[in-house]
Amino acid sequence: MKEWFTAGELAKIADDRGLTSFPRSERSVQRHANEHGWNGLPDNQCRIRSGREGGGGREYHRSLLPEVMQNVIDGLEIKTVLIAAQERRREVEKRKVALLPVTSLRFRQRQAMEARGEILTAIDRYITINGMAARREAIMMFVRAQEEHAERKAALEKVEAGEALAARERMLLERVSLLADPAGFGLLEDTLRLANDRAGDDFQVSLRTVQRWYSQRDSAGITALAPALTKAEEPVSEEFRGFLTHYAKPGKPAASEALAEYRKENPATTLTVEKVRYTLRTKLNDIEKNVGREGLLTLRSRLAYIQRSTENLFPTTIYTADGKTFDAEVAHPITGKAFKPEITSMLDVATRKCVGFSIALKENVISVTEALRKSCVSHGIPAIFYTDRGPGYKNKTFDADVNGLMGRLAITKMHALPYNSQAKGIIERFNGTVWNPLAQKLPTYLGAPMDKEAAKAAHKATRQDLKLLGMSRLLPSWDNFRAMCAEAIAEYNAKPHRGLPRFMDEATGKYRHYSPNEFWAQHVADGFEPVPVVADEMDDLFRPYEIRVARRGLVEWNNNKYYHQALEAYHGEEVMVGYDFDQARFVWVREIDRDEGQPGPLICVADYTGNKRDYVPLTFQQAAEEKRQKGRVKRLQSKLQDAEAEFITPYLIEQSAIQPMPIIDVTPELVTASNVEVLADYREPQQQVQPKRRTFSSDVELAMWALDHPDELMSNQVRVLRGCLQSPAAIEHFRLSGIDVDALRNVIRAVA
Repeated sequence: MKEWFTAGELAKIADDRGLTSFPRSERSVQRHANEHGWNGLPDNQCRIRSGREGGGGREYHRSLLPEVMQNVIDGLEIKTVLIAAQERRREVEKRKVALLPVTSLRFRQRQAMEARGEILTAIDRYITINGMAARREAIMMFVRAQEEHAERKAALEKVEAGEALAARERMLLERVSLLADPAGFGLLEDTLRLANDRAGDDFQVSLRTVQRWYSQRDSAGITALAPALTKAEEPVSEEFRGFLTHYAKPGKPAASEALAEYRKENPATTLTVEKVRYTLRTKLNDIEKNVGREGLLTLRSRLAYIQRSTENLFPTTIYTADGKTFDAEVAHPITGKAFKPEITSMLDVATRKCVGFSIALKENVISVTEALRKSCVSHGIPAIFYTDRGPGYKNKTFDADVNGLMGRLAITKMHALPYNSQAKGIIERFNGTVWNPLAQKLPTYLGAPMDKEAAKAAHKATRQDLKLLGMSRLLPSWDNFRAMCAEAIAEYNAKPHRGLPRFMDEATGKYRHYSPNEFWAQHVADGFEPVPVVADEMDDLFRPYEIRVARRGLVEWNNNKYYHQALEAYHGEEVMVGYDFDQARFVWVREIDRDEGQPGPLICVADYTGNKRDYVPLTFQQAAEEKRQKGRVKRLQSKLQDAEAEFITPYLIEQSAIQPMPIIDVTPELVTASNVEVLADYREPQQQVQPKRRTFSSDVELAMWALDHPDELMSNQVRVLRGCLQSPAAIEHFRLSGIDVDALRNVIRAVA
């Protein structure tokens, strides 16, 4: 409660309340104080204001004031308290409105509720300011103010443009604005229109309406002021559900086409294209409209997701891997033909560092094992291996209880859910960041952004080069491609990554993100130590093992039989046979540790024996390639048989007698090469006989002569040598005979 007042404050209070028994100006109050001896009273009744040094500026205690002034001051203080309480309630109501869930009210309902609450708060404030006892009187004044405002507005619309408002009209508008909008923002009409929640220009609120709003707010809070929907939500009709069976198809038919198909089955339907499109637009959300028209993988791109945090992970906690078909063609390491290799990348989730990769003809257990071996040897064994459910990751080589690679490395393997590539976002983004830009640098790029005309020209050029020379300068060699991949990985690991934390770079004085190499080094500096692969076990640890039965000193693997004298003691017993993907001469035979379920002590290293199916032992990869080649030949033979069966000799209805060909006396000259006689130049009987050309007993002799006499090569000899260079067997025969195949290709190019 305020106890001290200056002469100016007392004069303002008396003037605002219209008192006649107390002075209403500051000078009059000072004169009144001198006449009644207030200035000579002690400090507990009259004092000098703080910060001033005498000479006026006094403050007077409220006990010196007459009773009427004290009552007025008490009333003002009560009003101040009430207004403050109203403001607090208003803030609480605003917070309640803000906390309402979006799904509980529509936007129009929220607007009307807030406008009605604002009107009621304005009336309550008007009651408090004017000291009114009855709420009904204030509501009636509010209603009359609306009517007067409407009359004044209609009159003002007739006033000529630019004419100033009359003083009475201005006062009336200010009064109405103060009543319904105390802040004076000029929102009276907008607030009333929103609160009314009806169409048209008549937005005035009646006495009974405001009283009903008060009753609703007092009984159930401000949320009860929200209007009910004027039109109930209509459910989707059964006819429309039947229409959806034709609309929700992967071919994505248009609404009109689907409706036409539905009408064929239901001719009496009342559905129209307009009704169908309206329902699709207003009653189905984006997910519901595309169910059946899109697969689960596409729909997931619209659904909510949970982002996984990697802040609490350490390096080697989780390795994630994925295979990607490279979007550009390179030279095959064996045949030299154009193909798209498969790259398996291994990433550490905590640091985003690429810890290993492998390149193979396709994603299989061989490429995945090679990538995992490189990662474990160079950076440590992970605790969790997180992959998809592809055949390269879900197989007995990884998952077998006794001889599985995961069990022997003590790694916990986790699989992502099907059609959930977002769960592997880290490795998916890596593929797009590293391998896609690398593919775009090559002229044989086949991705979607590639120009179709340029791709067609590159494809034609490579095939022509391969047909003529067995190689193409547009295709990177296998070794060059591996070097490009290693360089791309090194650049990625050294580049700042947005998924890693930021730090102050002392060199630039600015904040930037860690690179994968820097973040790994930071963990090492903080004391992190990976689980290494022991050097003695490095070779055998990643060797796949399979359970076999030893019989008479032999074990069988990959249709090959291996022998060792020590296996006689294990006749009829199960042993574990370990093999190397690139080595077919030996297998490593171990006992089975029944307690641990892992390979036990080494029995022997069995050697390939004479009791075998093939003349030479086959490695795992060679056997797979041979199987694939046989399947390809079988498919081609099947196509050839189909083509021969489809061919029917046309019936000859009218056929004239065949005239005998005239006999021409010519003597063709032959050049023997590749056991094929090539027809030489014809000459007329009257022409002079040309000297006999050089002949060769074999392709090797022709190739050696071509290297020594490149300027004397004839067109038919070049044609024979080109055919040889397109055959891998002939090329290998040349190399074994000591011929420089590359030099021979250069000679052919020069002649061409």
